[in-house]
Formats: sequence, C-alpha cells, structure tokens
Amino acid sequence: MDLDGDGALSMYELEYFYEEQCQKLDNMAIEPLPFEDCLCQMLDLVKPQCDEKITLHDLKKCKLANVFFDTFFNIEKYLDHEQKDQFSMLRDAENESQEISDWEKYAAEEYDILVAEEAASDQWNDGSSISTYMANEPF
Repeated sequence: MDLDGDGALSMYELEYFYEEQCQKLDNMAIEPLPFEDCLCQMLDLVKPQCDEKITLHDLKKCKLANVFFDTFFNIEKYLDHEQKDQFSMLRDAENESQEISDWEKYAAEEYDILVAEEAASDQWNDGSSISTYMANEPF
C-alpha cells in the first residue's frame, strides 16, 4: 500500500486503493461511501499518532487492523463490516481474549432463535396475499 516507499500510508495512497473498491461497488450497483467519510472512519479506527499518515506501528497497535485492510482490498468483507455495528466489532476485538460465559452463549443462541422466528413470521405475513385472496373468494 505504501506506493512511494516512505514507510507511511498517506491519504493519497489510501484514496488510490479506495477508488478501486468504489469501482467494484459501482459495478455491483451499490453507492460507495464518499472517500472523506471512509477516511474519517479509518482514522477513528486506527487512531494514528499523526493524522496525516498511518504507520505500520499504528496498524500493529490497532485491534481492528483487519477491518482497515478489508476496506481497501476485500469488497465482500468490507460490505460485511459496513453492515455490522462498529461498537460490536470493537467489543468483539476487546473480548477476543476473554472466554464467553455459558450465560452469554445461551443468550446469544436464544436471540438468534428469536430473530429467526420473527423473520419467518414476517415472511409468512408478507406472503399472505394469496391466503387473503383465497379467504375472500367464495367456494
């Protein structure tokens, strides 16, 4: 990514790689986030010592460096990260070394079940136009 070999990633270098991602998003008919907004997100994520450049040291101390690289290289993972809540990703990175308790596992499983049931219920209700039509038709 360090195109000029100065040991740091400048905003111009980041924009160069982000433009390629924008082209991929355009091909997928997805409106890309303006570079300035993406840059603000990445600077908030990495928290570099100097706001004008990002160094290897900055990336090594960042717990979410994978999100940084996915933003500029992996369009599928970038889209996944965009769908996720930024706070949950940070919490996940901080809790990576901590073991999940049985209660947290149970709560997560129950939540997933609840979401799946609601999605199935919504799908059933959305597909009810045929049953409504049949209910209104005399036999």
